Amino acid sequence: MSDFDSRARKAAGAVRHQIAGNTPQYEMGIRHAQRSPARVAVPSAVAAAAVIIAGFAIALPRGGGNSGAASGAGGAAAGTDGAAFAVTGPLKPFNTCDTVLKYFKNQAPDYLIERARTGMATDAGGGAAGRAGVPNERSVPDSSGKGAVPAGTTPGYSTTNVQEAGVDEPDIVKTDGNRIVAVAQDRVHLVGVNAGKMTLRKTLADTMVRNVFLSGERLLVFGGHMAQSFEPGFGWAGQQAVLTMYDISNLSYPKLIATLTVDGDVLDARLVGTQVRVVTASSPDVDAPSPVYGPDGDISRKSKDELRAAVAKSTVDDWIPTYTLRDGPGAQMSKGRLVDCDNLARPETFSGLDTVAVSSFDMRSALESRKAVGVIAGGQQIYATDTSTYVSTTDWSRDGSPAKTSLHKFVTAQSGASTYQGSGEVPGTLLNQYAMSEYKGVLRVASTVSERRGWVNARQMTQGVVTTLQEQDGALRQLGQVGGLGQQDNESIQAVRFIEDRGYIVTYRQTDPLYVLDLRNAAAPKIVGELKIPGYSGYLHPIGEDLLLGVGQSGPADGNGKMPIRDGQTGVQFSLFDISDPALPRRIDTQTYGGGTAAAEFDPKAFLYWQPRSLVIAPTYLHGDSRGQGAFSGVVLLRATEDGLKELGRLATTEAYGSVNRSLVIGDNVYMLSDNALQANSLDTHREIDKLHF
Repeated sequence: MSDFDSRARKAAGAVRHQIAGNTPQYEMGIRHAQRSPARVAVPSAVAAAAVIIAGFAIALPRGGGNSGAASGAGGAAAGTDGAAFAVTGPLKPFNTCDTVLKYFKNQAPDYLIERARTGMATDAGGGAAGRAGVPNERSVPDSSGKGAVPAGTTPGYSTTNVQEAGVDEPDIVKTDGNRIVAVAQDRVHLVGVNAGKMTLRKTLADTMVRNVFLSGERLLVFGGHMAQSFEPGFGWAGQQAVLTMYDISNLSYPKLIATLTVDGDVLDARLVGTQVRVVTASSPDVDAPSPVYGPDGDISRKSKDELRAAVAKSTVDDWIPTYTLRDGPGAQMSKGRLVDCDNLARPETFSGLDTVAVSSFDMRSALESRKAVGVIAGGQQIYATDTSTYVSTTDWSRDGSPAKTSLHKFVTAQSGASTYQGSGEVPGTLLNQYAMSEYKGVLRVASTVSERRGWVNARQMTQGVVTTLQEQDGALRQLGQVGGLGQQDNESIQAVRFIEDRGYIVTYRQTDPLYVLDLRNAAAPKIVGELKIPGYSGYLHPIGEDLLLGVGQSGPADGNGKMPIRDGQTGVQFSLFDISDPALPRRIDTQTYGGGTAAAEFDPKAFLYWQPRSLVIAPTYLHGDSRGQGAFSGVVLLRATEDGLKELGRLATTEAYGSVNRSLVIGDNVYMLSDNALQANSLDTHREIDKLHF
């Protein structure tokens, strides 16, 4: 079963549980690194946190100046509990390695003991020079890529579906119109293409590959491996991220330029022009015997003493992740701390012992231009524009109070250096990176707030909230807030899309309310439109200026009131909305299928809108009935216009090749990347042209 199959079916199961009336379950999304059983792994204090830092060298404020928390401006709008969330203070820098070590020694023992005592200790790990011109602030990114070109030149081709125009994201397939770089079976395959015909030119030696960046003749591969140290002392035992840079000007003979190995795991990365920002999360591993519990269930005194002794004799290098840089032939070029002590900072509120770091370098370099900065916190999601970037950290309270999320803003100058601007706070938890969006200097954040109410008959109360914040006087101050989204039916946020000065939010439990928000006045955001329909959308994509496409499930009943085909399951559904009048959003058409999943519902990068043909290309998997009738694995082709949705065809792949995870267009052909194959079909005739098996 592919990674997509596993995640999609797990998520689909969660949706079906919601339909049955169960309390929504939130997947933290943090990546876990296995630890040696003889060691006590330092887990994330924050079960879910997102970190985004841009630029080459983030300039942290020096000195220990205190900034008191200030109350956010503006109150909650009707439908909320009326509580304004306080603004947190700025990050606290560490000026010396002595202060870094003192911090870890003071915090680690009691923190680890408490987590082990409450049963929350885990094997979890941290859980990721040229600049492009600034994209138009009003532009909305899509995957249309390069349009039609004259004969004899590179044909038009699609690009990765990204959140922000001009800010590329790593993916499992990339193309420049002349070649395809595909990740399948955890390996990187270099493929030459010519009018739909494909030639496998080379499979790289890298294993356990996650995704790649392609920029000109340079290819950056993100991978990793498990590392285990048996030497005395702390050492590193867990996930190590491996970044390899290649020159692929000759596909048959790619040249390895450099390899960077970093303690921890890559959370995510961004590419602006030729500048790469890679965010990693890592956990130190204490060299002490795992805790032993007494008859009363508490940790034994001996185990506590052993932990305290191990922490007391530690050095600063036992806590900060390291890196090793090697050249193409494998000779070590440099090695040391990933982040210098004076480039480390921590939130005002203790957020665990992990180090989240960003390393920045130019794609044209041999990774030697890397500069890094770090925050002592956990990590989960990445959001970045071309200039402003944010760090968000979710505090999953253990005292029963609702979760809240802290946000830290950085701004990148033309020189590539970034400066810290301020911090703020919003209630609840964030769905994914699409829950954050910056427009004209204002950050809009959509969050789900859930809390227990009642002393006798406790019940879960859930609603969606949108908060606007702006940097003022060294802090992210709340400008406005509107809540009550989905509150009537106790619904959580399932999809978010901010487009210019509007917001579109889907909440879900039994029906699919699509809310339209007017964000023109950041101090007074308001709900101006609402549409309730069965089912829900898990991903929203703009089609031109007046249309919005939703990818999701049809809900407990279809448009005729009939139950879905298979055992009460929902069916894959594409919905087209007319959003020209924000007060009256209308669903103008749907295409509904049997039980299954559309990849974009859970993975936005799987979505492809090919604008030259007004064509939606959607990797889709359908279960079929109990006899297998209606089963399908491939892509669905839909034309999306103001007249509605029209299915143009379905392009199937062989079941043995696994589910289709991505699609891309080069010229008049579509290429489908499945678990272990790449297949090319004509967009005109839909006939299969060629297939490569990896």
